[in-house]
Amino acid sequence: MKIKRLKLAADYLLKKNRTVSYPSHIGIETTNNCNLDCIMCPRHDMTRPVQDMDMELFKKIINDIKGEVEMVWLQHYGEPFLDKKIFEKIKYAKQNGLQTGISSNGTALSSDVIEKIFESDHDYIIFAFDGASKETYEKIRLGASFEHVTSNIKKFLEMKIKKNEDVFTVLQLICMSETENEIQDFVSQWDIDGVDGIRIRQITHSGNHGKFKNQSKKQPCYWLWSDPHIQADGTVVPCCQDVNAVYPIGNINEQSLGEIWNSEKMTQLRQKHIDGNLEGLSLCQNCNMYQPHPALVVGNSFLDYTQTSRLVPRAETLISKLRY
Repeated sequence: MKIKRLKLAADYLLKKNRTVSYPSHIGIETTNNCNLDCIMCPRHDMTRPVQDMDMELFKKIINDIKGEVEMVWLQHYGEPFLDKKIFEKIKYAKQNGLQTGISSNGTALSSDVIEKIFESDHDYIIFAFDGASKETYEKIRLGASFEHVTSNIKKFLEMKIKKNEDVFTVLQLICMSETENEIQDFVSQWDIDGVDGIRIRQITHSGNHGKFKNQSKKQPCYWLWSDPHIQADGTVVPCCQDVNAVYPIGNINEQSLGEIWNSEKMTQLRQKHIDGNLEGLSLCQNCNMYQPHPALVVGNSFLDYTQTSRLVPRAETLISKLRY
């Protein structure tokens, strides 16, 4: 796996339009159903049908990538715990040697759901919680209750400690005008037992999304070498920002991910980024997605993705405490 990661880093840094057949991690959209209407979420613009991924399709993906991919993120544009088969999917991925990660809004964390998270041997969870006050949180995460979600997360943390579970747990806030004055309070509130990392993320968006649009630097996008996502119907998109499959690169029902990842359409997309020619790529032209420093790309290659995904939030927590 380390050799593969090093080759992937070299392919990106040397600007090759083909890369290793499988990246170290992928996103699988187990559902695109969501119970909130967050003000910054591009899901507002989603025109795809709302659906859960069929279990047989999920198994097909896992059977394809096992032994090649290190970790799967079981989300894209939905709340994973609304998928009635999410724990069946987690268990199947784990049985096939994959690490599993989820980002959740925390609204569906009943005691039963929490127990199942631990029983499934799930590895990593991010709780997206934007705000340190009821007013700010509920202004951003429309449809959620500050008290209810806070209680849910604290119940999860209490059970995690009581059971001595090893689910890596991150509390995440997106920095925007509504939250920037509450970052210090957020860090203080969640610097508690059971929380392994506190992440302050900059808002990222692709395309023109009203007040959130932000012109990015024109440089090859690292995520085109590292971060494919498979949507609920099997459509493969090049990165997490493609909410409506504006640039579909294939479908997992028809091809393997390895075939899709170095297909003509994908290599052409990478080449456009290498050439700095984003004409006709509205998704990319106004994207402000974070791009890692070349030294970080190389450094990450020496660690497996699971190690990196745990080290980075711990470093971010320290930075947040010092900065805010």
